[in-house]
Amino acid sequence: KTYVSSVLYNTLLSEKVGYYKPIQTGCLINDDNLVPLDAKFLSNFSKTSLNEDMSSYLLKVPVSPHLASEIDNIIIDPKEITKKFNSLKKKYNIIFVEGAGGLYVPIIRSSYYMFDLIKDLNIPVILVCSSKVGAINHTMLTLNFLNSKNIPVQGIIFNRFTNEFFEKDNIKVVLNDSGITNYLIINEDDKIIDRNLLLNFLSK
Repeated sequence: KTYVSSVLYNTLLSEKVGYYKPIQTGCLINDDNLVPLDAKFLSNFSKTSLNEDMSSYLLKVPVSPHLASEIDNIIIDPKEITKKFNSLKKKYNIIFVEGAGGLYVPIIRSSYYMFDLIKDLNIPVILVCSSKVGAINHTMLTLNFLNSKNIPVQGIIFNRFTNEFFEKDNIKVVLNDSGITNYLIINEDDKIIDRNLLLNFLSK
């Protein structure tokens, strides 16, 4: 997800684009400050300096948000995340929001999950998928779960494509069985992709 976020962000640097990862676990400690690794990766990747907008909660331990927040004795308030996101929408034309873990990852133990946050933010999902072995099962199960939660899917991005014959077939099966027509393929070494193609993908 972070690699794809970096490629998309890097492609649209001229479009007043923002990046927001509400919860970052596994942060490094540098001079008593927590360093969010995913945001740092994106910043280095795009050769830009990100500001305080990139995260709302920085947690030390590289585990699920619910457990990391319990260990750090930090209470995650979804309303604060929503408030922050709404303020960012006034600042940027496009915002890429990166989740932590997967859709069913708990943010607050047994009561609030990543899919709940997506619904509260009222944003569609760009599903980042592999095209390798196992991609069909993982992608179709995820799409079915999103459908069951009435969460709209913006489209699919197949990540780190290497042009293997089985990758092409995996993509063909997913698109055919899901009925999704809005998709992008990012090659293994892409730093940017076609800008107009990406804007078209985001507009659907």
